Parts: sequence; structure tokens; C-alpha cells
Amino acid sequence: MTECFELTYHGGGGFSWSEVWNMPVTTRRFNLKKINQYLEKVEELRNENQQKVTEKTDPSKIKLPDFVKKAEEPTFVSKVKTKR
Repeated sequence: MTECFELTYHGGGGFSWSEVWNMPVTTRRFNLKKINQYLEKVEELRNENQQKVTEKTDPSKIKLPDFVKKAEEPTFVSKVKTKR
């Protein structure tokens, strides 16, 4: 029963409930195995892409120029009068 649900749900609309129910068990398990392999490959590719993004945006690995690292006080003098 669970195999039938998983094939109809994860099959991407390729199988109807009655087709899966009447399908031989070996064919049903073969299809489930192939869907599982596909989903694992998709997950692996997502993790690789996420790792690449993380490596590129990791602050400890980014080298900033010296003038960006120094946050100095402004050297100008304000001519705005302050309220007393």
C-alpha cells in the first residue's frame, strides 16, 4: 500500500493508482529504486551548489583591501550650530 502511494506521489504524474496497484511487485520496486536514485542525485547536486555558494560568501575567506578594513573617524568639521 505504501509503495503504491509513493509511486503515484513521487512518480511525477506518470502513474495512476490503478496502474501501480495492478503492476507486478518487481516492476513497482524497480521504479521506486530509480526514483530514489534520481532524488538522491538531485539532493547531492543541491548540496554541492550550496557548498560553492557558502565558500564564496564565507566572510573569513574573503580578502578585503586595506582601505575597506579601516573604518576611521571623519576628518571634516561640521559648520552646523548645535542647540543649547
